Amino acid sequence: MKIKKEYLVLGVLIAALAVYLYQRSADRTHYTLPTPPALTAADITQVRISGGGKTQTLVRRDGRWLTDPQGFPADPKRVNEMLETLAGLQLTALVAESKNYALYELDPERAVGVKAWQGEQLKRDIDVGKAAPSFRHTFVKIAGDDRVFHASGNFRFRFESGIDELRDKTVLSFNRQELQEIRIAKGAAAATLTRTPPQAETPPAGQPAPAAWQGADGRPANSAAVEALIGDLVDLQCESFIDDRDKAALGPPIHSIALKGPKDHTLSIFEPAAKDAPAYPAVSSGSDYPFQLSADQAQRLMKAPGEYFKAGEKKEG
Repeated sequence: MKIKKEYLVLGVLIAALAVYLYQRSADRTHYTLPTPPALTAADITQVRISGGGKTQTLVRRDGRWLTDPQGFPADPKRVNEMLETLAGLQLTALVAESKNYALYELDPERAVGVKAWQGEQLKRDIDVGKAAPSFRHTFVKIAGDDRVFHASGNFRFRFESGIDELRDKTVLSFNRQELQEIRIAKGAAAATLTRTPPQAETPPAGQPAPAAWQGADGRPANSAAVEALIGDLVDLQCESFIDDRDKAALGPPIHSIALKGPKDHTLSIFEPAAKDAPAYPAVSSGSDYPFQLSADQAQRLMKAPGEYFKAGEKKEG
C-alpha cells in the first residue's frame, strides 16, 4: 500500500508539473502580433528618418522623390528600397517586454526613427534597431507599443544614409544608340566626331569595313576609343555635389564634351583645387548643381582630341 501511495503522489506531482509547464509555455507563445496597416510603395508620399540628432525628410512631388527642404533629387534606387521595406513591413515574433532597449540598439541614442505618410495619414511609425544575430530579421519597436519585435529582413542600413548619399548622383544620361555627334575641346585643341551612316551592303572581300566614327572631314576615328568614352559618359555618376558654389563660379573649363542627338548634352571639367587633388569640379546639362568627379573619372574623360583618331592618321585639332 505504501508503494501505491508513493506512485499516486508521484503521479499527481508529474501532472501538476505538466500543467505548470504547459501554462508557462502558453504564456510565452500565445500572443497577438500587431498588424501594420496595409500599404503599398506607390501609396507612400513622404518619409521622415531621424537619428543621431538629425532628421531627413523625403517627399514625392510630380512623380519624383526630393530631399526636403533642400529640393535635391533623391536616388531612385535607394528610395525604392526604403519604400518596399516600409510597405512590406512584417512582424514575425515578440522578442522582449523588458524595456531594456539598449540590447537591441533601440535606445534613444541609437534607434533610427522612421515615419511614412500616405497623403495626410501616418501609416508607419517605427523605431529600427540592429539586425538580429541571424541577419534575417531586424529588431523594431512600433509607436505606442513598448515591446520589441522581430521584423522580417535585415534593413536598418537602408535608413542610415546621410543626405549626400541619398541624392541622385546621376549627372548625365542618354541613349548611346541615338548619339550622332561628339565634340571634344581641350585648351586650343578640338575635334568633332560623327557617327558613320550604316552601310547598305557588306564591303567586298579584302576591304575593311568603314569606321563607326569619323572626323568632320571624313577621316576614320578610333572607334574603340570613342565607344569607351561613350561608355564612361552614359549614366555618369559623380562623387559628390558642390553646394557652396554655383556653376558660374568655377571659371573656364579645362575640358569640355558636347553630345548631339535627339537631345543635346554637355559636360565641362574644371581645374582642381590642387595639382594632386582627389577630385575635379564639373558641371553638366544633366544636373542643376556643380559636382565633383573623382580624379580617375576625370582623367579618363580628358583625353586629348587627337587621341580619338587612328594611329598614323593626321590628328584633328
